[in-house]
Amino acid sequence: MPPIITVNHLSKYYQDIKAVDDISFTVNKGDVYGFLGQNGAGKSTTIRMLLTLIQPTAGTIEIFGMDIRKHREEILRQVGAVIERPDLYKYLSALENLRLFAKLSGLKLSEAQLMSQLERVGLQDRATSKVHTFSQGMKQRLGIAVALAHDPQLVILDEPTNGLDPQGIADIRNLVVSLSREHGKTVLVSSHLLNEIELTATRMIIINKGKKVAEGALKDLFDPSQMLIELRVANAEHTRVQLQQSAWDKQMIQQQDSLFTFRMSEADVPVLIADLVSMGVAINSLQPRHSLEAYFLSLTTSSQHVDHPAN
Repeated sequence: MPPIITVNHLSKYYQDIKAVDDISFTVNKGDVYGFLGQNGAGKSTTIRMLLTLIQPTAGTIEIFGMDIRKHREEILRQVGAVIERPDLYKYLSALENLRLFAKLSGLKLSEAQLMSQLERVGLQDRATSKVHTFSQGMKQRLGIAVALAHDPQLVILDEPTNGLDPQGIADIRNLVVSLSREHGKTVLVSSHLLNEIELTATRMIIINKGKKVAEGALKDLFDPSQMLIELRVANAEHTRVQLQQSAWDKQMIQQQDSLFTFRMSEADVPVLIADLVSMGVAINSLQPRHSLEAYFLSLTTSSQHVDHPAN
């Protein structure tokens, strides 16, 4: 079965600015595909190219096995998207908004079908409430209901949890998982929130400064038994020399001034501390990083990036 999305060597340049720089990735049927990167990494630019809102400088995009340039309308009929905050009519009810947007899309949905869409996003009890009374999280869910009105195969959500409180974030997270597991949708969701991607995504891509630095299933990208240890010292040059002469040199992945970063198992940490003390290292702080956070930071803050092969 061909991938739902195939992107090859996609780039978007704005004069001297490389917003997206030669990235390739695939999204398979049924994936919740996380598009992860810091703000300004190129996520929204890529999504806008997928939706033909902007034209690429170079590269190709195929969706459902079709070239987006040649089969734009056919493809977009099977895609639903929410880009940033949804545009809704705040003095209409949720039901009236959904009915109006369905009509504008050429859909003739019955009241039962409209209510079914609202139920899918958990808004059936607020169907007749005006949108201006909704929280931002409820507006996001209504925007997703609008995007789902034509029952698309592919759903694209750009930073859907931006500006939401913890309950709103949890609601969107549960909705994304439900769309995949219960309704068989393929979902591409972009975010800079590592925890949300970790909890929802089956596969993911990490981009940094417009470039892909990793792609694959979460379990294949990093070993959860390993962690990053950040060591900050008062005597950086002495520490560097001592570490280079020790077995820890192989586990040190980065040094930035007085900050040394290691990858190791939790059991190795007390041994490292004891050895540092015996070396005369003046430890200011030693902090473990959560696995995905550690992996993400190791890719997006280091000057040297490792590009993992696509799975």
